[in-house]
Amino acid sequence: MSRPLATDPSLPDTRERILEAAAPLFATEGFAGASTRAIAQAAGVNIATLAYHFGDKQGLYAALVDRTYARLATVELPGGEEHDPDARLRVLVKAMYRFARAHQGELRVLLRHVLENRRLPDAVAATWMAPLLARVGEALAPLGIPLDPERMLALLSLNHLIVRYAITEPEDLALFGFAGDPHDRVGDHLADVACRTLGPLRR
Repeated sequence: MSRPLATDPSLPDTRERILEAAAPLFATEGFAGASTRAIAQAAGVNIATLAYHFGDKQGLYAALVDRTYARLATVELPGGEEHDPDARLRVLVKAMYRFARAHQGELRVLLRHVLENRRLPDAVAATWMAPLLARVGEALAPLGIPLDPERMLALLSLNHLIVRYAITEPEDLALFGFAGDPHDRVGDHLADVACRTLGPLRR
């Protein structure tokens, strides 16, 4: 049974507390399996409070998806302290990997949605994809990396790698011989992949 989050001082806002409680339940049970009663219990609220903030389960699910992408759209990207394009690209990719690791619960929800529905939630394409791609383009432009079709495909591949590695438990990575914190090595590997596939004038 999920532990109620009502007494967690880091989550003072009721709406946020409900979203935090909903993410792992949607991730493990799916949309159909995660009941509003279980989510309310995990958040330490009653059903009426959940309905007040989100209307119904679909509203809660949509709010969770929106919050995930809103966080991604506003994540603070590292500045340009590094003058070498490859070095700056490595800093960017490792920052995004750290973000993904910190939000793996939400990533599991999105991956489960794709497995069950064969595509991302409609709101992702309708609301979030254009601004996210624009922000990526702004981050890569100073490095001399245009968003041409080939690099767009490379970005998609890198995105899939980041998400898949981010939700992988260290114990599973350790099976492949990684010592210490395997996610440090994974972050370096993802940066290597980015430099090979996205870096300027690589062809």
